[in-house]
Amino acid sequence: MCFAFYTLNNKFNNIVFPEPVVEEKVVSPQTVSDLCGEDCKKHIEKTVASAIATISASPKTIIKTVSPPAAKQTVYIPLGGPVSTTSTQWVDVPGIEVYIDKTNDYSSDAYFTWEASLKVKDSNGQAFARLQDVTHGITVNGSEISTTNNASAQTAYSGSLSLWAGKNLYRLQLKSLNSYEVTLLSGRIKVTY
Repeated sequence: MCFAFYTLNNKFNNIVFPEPVVEEKVVSPQTVSDLCGEDCKKHIEKTVASAIATISASPKTIIKTVSPPAAKQTVYIPLGGPVSTTSTQWVDVPGIEVYIDKTNDYSSDAYFTWEASLKVKDSNGQAFARLQDVTHGITVNGSEISTTNNASAQTAYSGSLSLWAGKNLYRLQLKSLNSYEVTLLSGRIKVTY
């Protein structure tokens, strides 16, 4: 806008202030942004970014349908008995063995333990039992159980068994601490899947 500030009129010796003169311009959007300086542009960008952040930070309600977990199943694999030994070294028990394929027979997250009813003749000594992975030639980790000085059968329980993948043969092994006869009356593997 342009204003004429004043003109001096010598005839009347007065100062005269004329009406302001307004100039109108038609401005395109491109011209408007050109008229906005760098500070103006930064202020606009900051305001827009703040508004967008507020929108994206708004809480959202997510509705998720969750199915109840399937009920776990438990099965037992019998290991037979009774069998006895007086050996102080681990001995294989003939005929007490089973093939297990953890993933194909049950599931990849199946949980295995085992238990056996053990006793020691005359309540003198300790009876040991464990499972041997015949396929890999190793003792099953966590499978060793025992009972001490029990003339009547006591049930001993293992912790979690670490079974290898694939179809493997597992065999029962027994030993006595001090050559007194030890007996496994019965045993079984518990599978939860």
